[in-house]
Amino acid sequence: MLSTSSSVPNSDGSRACSATSGHLDTRTAAMEVGHALHDAGGAGCDLLLVFCSYHHTSAVADAVEMLRGTLAPRHVIGCTAESILGDDQELDGIAGLTAMCITVPGARLHPFSGTPSAPLPISRPDELPHRVGLAEDARAILMLADPFSTPITRLLPALNALAPEQEPVPVLGGMASGASQPGHNRLVLDDRIFDAGVVGITISGDVDIEFIVSQGCRPVGEPLVITAAEQNMITGLGGRPARAVLDEVAMEVAREDRSLLQGGILVGSVLDEYKHRFGRGDFLVRSILGMPKDADGFIVGEQPTPGQTIQFHVRDAKTAHEDLHLLLDAQQLQDRPFAAMLVTCNGRGHRLFGHAGHDLSIVRQRLDAPPVAGFFAAGELGPIGGRNHLHGHTVALTLFRQRNHLPA
Repeated sequence: MLSTSSSVPNSDGSRACSATSGHLDTRTAAMEVGHALHDAGGAGCDLLLVFCSYHHTSAVADAVEMLRGTLAPRHVIGCTAESILGDDQELDGIAGLTAMCITVPGARLHPFSGTPSAPLPISRPDELPHRVGLAEDARAILMLADPFSTPITRLLPALNALAPEQEPVPVLGGMASGASQPGHNRLVLDDRIFDAGVVGITISGDVDIEFIVSQGCRPVGEPLVITAAEQNMITGLGGRPARAVLDEVAMEVAREDRSLLQGGILVGSVLDEYKHRFGRGDFLVRSILGMPKDADGFIVGEQPTPGQTIQFHVRDAKTAHEDLHLLLDAQQLQDRPFAAMLVTCNGRGHRLFGHAGHDLSIVRQRLDAPPVAGFFAAGELGPIGGRNHLHGHTVALTLFRQRNHLPA
């Protein structure tokens, strides 16, 4: 079960090709993918993306060695995952290996890594830009991380803080999902394999990199102001106990939304407090992580602040479908991307939509089927509201396009 796709070279020579194998044997899968990419013109590419399901974890090093030997890429980045996707295949819960060769003649690539023994200098803003290779013309940071060993909730704010007066360089990627315990994920960076930490490649220069972050949620009830909070627990909303307010909202919403709230309550924090009205896309959405019996509040996946506006949200297949289509609408006025990296949540796929292939098929349909490679993540990375965040139940789509230069 091998599939391939490729893009026609642009006038600047930028192009991509991808290949995906569903073979259970790692060496066979890597050989199939490597030969397919070589035949498609991927040899000598600038960047090779490699994502493989957990079935291949023990032989990731062999797979990467074979691919590097066949394709001789300048740089390689990848990780293991619960499931992978590429070309027209979404191998949800079964063995899979996908890779994409990206050629960007006018770009510069800077690989970096951070491990428990040699971490990134998060608390030293004078050293961090050099370590991750930030330049004035940086377009994006592709980042993959192990969720058990990476302080991602400290790393992303540190990267955001490097550009306090403007939007930071987008951080795009996700958290490896190929293991349920520390030390069993694999991260790939060039010829090195890591079982912990973070790997990344900063891309600068003559290439356009855009992104779509689809949270797939919609607000219910009315906006509410946090009036009391303790650490990551919201205890007061509008001057009343937060749990009591939540119970009221659950009773007042429509019946179909009530059942969705029972299946999983979400809290959206307003991104722009100066707006008069808030709707879909105006919130950074987080799950409610717990409701202690001896407290009047609920625990959320971020640090709430009194005075902050929130609104409860629901997520269902229909909303997620509409949201992804809505965000892709804006891409219809632009040239077809020559490559796409698709990172989607483990909680989507067949778990949300009842079948495999939903997100991948929409991306291919709406973007004229560019080469695609990606994986199902344990957390997705991408900007919302001008700041990089870690997301859940989200699609983070990275699009590569030829850079259009305005005439002088």
